[in-house]
Amino acid sequence: MEQNRQNITLAADKHAIYFSRKPCEALDTCKALCCRKWDINLARHEYEQGLYEAEVFCALDKKACLKKTKACPKKAFRLKKNVDGSCLYLNEQNRCKIYANRPIVCRNFSCDKGFTIEPVCSVSQGQLDEVEICSFEGGLELKTKYLFHPYLQFKKIRKTKNSQQLVFRDITSCKDKIVTLLDLTAFASAKEAARFLKQFNGKNTTAAVLEKLSSKMRRQEFVNTTLYLIDEKVLVGVF
Repeated sequence: MEQNRQNITLAADKHAIYFSRKPCEALDTCKALCCRKWDINLARHEYEQGLYEAEVFCALDKKACLKKTKACPKKAFRLKKNVDGSCLYLNEQNRCKIYANRPIVCRNFSCDKGFTIEPVCSVSQGQLDEVEICSFEGGLELKTKYLFHPYLQFKKIRKTKNSQQLVFRDITSCKDKIVTLLDLTAFASAKEAARFLKQFNGKNTTAAVLEKLSSKMRRQEFVNTTLYLIDEKVLVGVF
C-alpha cells in the first residue's frame, strides 16, 4: 500500500520511502537522510592522505578503534560526526560543505531508488549473557584431523570454582575470545593448555593426539575438552 505526500511516496509493504523530486532537491523533506542514517566510509587512501576529519573504527562492532596495529582486517575508516550523529560536513541547510571534494562513497551514492526504512534494535544494558550449556551427540570422531584456528592466539587460563576459562586473542577482532570449560579442570597450567592446542596442527588425527597426551589427560577428559573446543570453533576440522 502506497501513501502519497507532497514530496515523498511511502511504500508501506516494502518498508521504503521514495522522493518524488530529483536528488538534493528534496532536502526540505528528507533533511539529508543519507548523511544522517549511516557511517560515511572512506577508502584507506582517503584516510591516510588526511583529506578529511576522520576516525578509525571496527567493522565488527562499529565502535571507534584505538588500536595501533595496521594488520587487523576489520579496521575501517569513516568521517567524524556531529553530536546529533549527522556527518561533520553537513551544514545547517542540510547541504554538504565539501561537495566538490566529497569522498568516493558519496560520489557513487544516489537516492533515486529511495531508502529502506528499518527498525533499530538495541540490547538492554542490564541484560546478562546467558551461559550456553553444550551437549554433544555421537562422541568424538578420532579419525578426523583438526587445526587450532589460525586466527586465534592462546593467552592465558582463568580458573573459577567449577570451571576453567581459556582466553584467546582473536586477530580479526579487538575483543578476546573466552571459552568456558564447564565442570572441567582439564589443564594444570597455561603451558599445559598451550601444549594441548599445539598438537592440533591439521596433520595429526585426533587419535594420534589422544595417544600423545594419554600420560597427561584421562581419555574422557580429553574427549570432553576437545568437543568443547570444536563446538566453540577453536578447533576446526580439516577434511
